[in-house]
Amino acid sequence: MRHRNPLPAVLAAGAVGLAGRLALTRSASAVRARSDPGLDPLYELPGDVVHHELAAADGGSVHLVERGTGRPLLLIHGITLQARAWAPQFHLMADRYRVMALDVRGHGRSLGGQDGLGRVAAARDVATVLDHLDLRHAVVVGHSMGGMILMEFAGSHRRELSERVDGLVFMNTAAYQVAPEPLRPAVRAVGRWAQGRQDSGRPLPERPLGDGDLSWLVTRLAFGSRPSARAVDEVRRCGAEAPQSTVLSCGVDLLDHDARRTLPRVSTPSLVLVGSRDLLTPVFAARRIARLLPDARLEVLAGAGHQLMQERPYELASILDGFTSSLPSP
Repeated sequence: MRHRNPLPAVLAAGAVGLAGRLALTRSASAVRARSDPGLDPLYELPGDVVHHELAAADGGSVHLVERGTGRPLLLIHGITLQARAWAPQFHLMADRYRVMALDVRGHGRSLGGQDGLGRVAAARDVATVLDHLDLRHAVVVGHSMGGMILMEFAGSHRRELSERVDGLVFMNTAAYQVAPEPLRPAVRAVGRWAQGRQDSGRPLPERPLGDGDLSWLVTRLAFGSRPSARAVDEVRRCGAEAPQSTVLSCGVDLLDHDARRTLPRVSTPSLVLVGSRDLLTPVFAARRIARLLPDARLEVLAGAGHQLMQERPYELASILDGFTSSLPSP
């Protein structure tokens, strides 16, 4: 029997791998090279923000950042992010709003207590913030997972919603079917495996994407057309700082998110925002939310992706101003 020489196949595979690596490097370099002088200074929190550490109902803690005076504007971030993702809003809106952003429990400096992580406990933290600071006539904005937490809050904390909140903003989020049905068993299996590792004292590896080209390109998918490298890097660094146990726990929890019964009972004036290039929670998901809510307006920002607070901060501020102007005066 004649044996074929494996060298050509090995060389071909090596050439394909090298070409792929070069393409990856070129793509990542293009993302890193983009700057936006008009936006880049906004991605750092102002130096005069005030930090609060509030006790959560279950023994955990809620870290909150605050700046400005006026109508309360409470901002809730998505999975793997932190309060500092809202830095542009602290720069652009604190002259007319009391801008506040919390670290969702398990993220940043907020810690879970006996109730662990997930939407239910995080929604209770939102109620804690509203009550502890005695906020009135607030507008609450939830981004991505933060929007799902906001839906949980609206359904489970009716008193705080009625007494303390004038408007709700659901931004780049979904009411249900966060993951396709065929993928859910696999995600749950990964969650059980991860929990087993944690329980046995074998922590999960941090920074699974590393700090190289792949992490830049994966993060780039959360943005629309031509984002600044500064914005991409801020999201990338937040993701690197998020404990993998938090990411998996919150991700599995979101599989059970279904607000189809909750939203039709929410009479609070609402705004639904989405970018036309949002790959994570696309336009059809925003349309579903708007149809379910009795009093909602939908805005689609052309060319934007999932990170509206960073991609379109000036446009977002203008839209929020228009929305709040339609609400009762504080």
